[in-house]
Amino acid sequence: MERPGRFAVLRSTYEFIGPVLVLVVLWESIARSGLVHTVLLPPFSEVAATALYYLSPAGGYLLWKHIGLSLYRLLAGYGLAVLCSVTLGAMMGMFRSVYKFFTPILSILIPIPSLAWVPIVIIWLGLGNATPIFIVFLTATFPILYNTSTGVRSIDHKMIWAVRSMGASRWQVFWHVILPGALVHIINGLKIGLASAWRALVAAEMLSAAVYGLGFMIFEAREFLQVPVMYAGIISLAVIGFIIENVTFGTLESATLKRWGLLRDVH
Repeated sequence: MERPGRFAVLRSTYEFIGPVLVLVVLWESIARSGLVHTVLLPPFSEVAATALYYLSPAGGYLLWKHIGLSLYRLLAGYGLAVLCSVTLGAMMGMFRSVYKFFTPILSILIPIPSLAWVPIVIIWLGLGNATPIFIVFLTATFPILYNTSTGVRSIDHKMIWAVRSMGASRWQVFWHVILPGALVHIINGLKIGLASAWRALVAAEMLSAAVYGLGFMIFEAREFLQVPVMYAGIISLAVIGFIIENVTFGTLESATLKRWGLLRDVH
């Protein structure tokens, strides 16, 4: 029974690493072929060496500092967005009056790009951590709120009536019927909200962060034409985003949706 499992792990690992290696080799080949100036596209090996240098004591652990502060801003804003949006989204799904009240407001606010708020938020909160955290909160709020509300409203009311007829309390109905029934939508909203917030955070850091943060790092490197540093920051964004989505949400989906039979593996 172990061999098929190991084979599946090896196959999935190869299916992911294979295309990435092809991309890396292609990048290195183009950069060293002379088709593109190395100032514009440095070899991947040079970018990797730069990243390792700034991760090491010799580089003052500078990349770790940028990553740490970006993650702090992301978790602070995103955590607040999850708390507020899931709560309000559930209320919008359960109570028609709440849904009718907030729907026009959301219809007005959702089309506005979150980065359009950055100049105003800078005036409100100034430079530093507060502005990127608020932009993360604002960006993550709408997808989580919308998907939570949609998930709760999509539940068949006959299921709720059946459970209530057997004497279940409102809390039991919410915990055992509404939450599992809406969980697919909620997790989708959480994933979309996090991906959107991660991108918006980088842009907000470029515009408002006083010091540190991956967005600040990339933007500052542009000022001094440190192209390998810029690419190192971009690769860091990709790696961290991949880890967050596949490790965090992969674990969450395995513990809930796949375990309950609400999500199937695609082969």
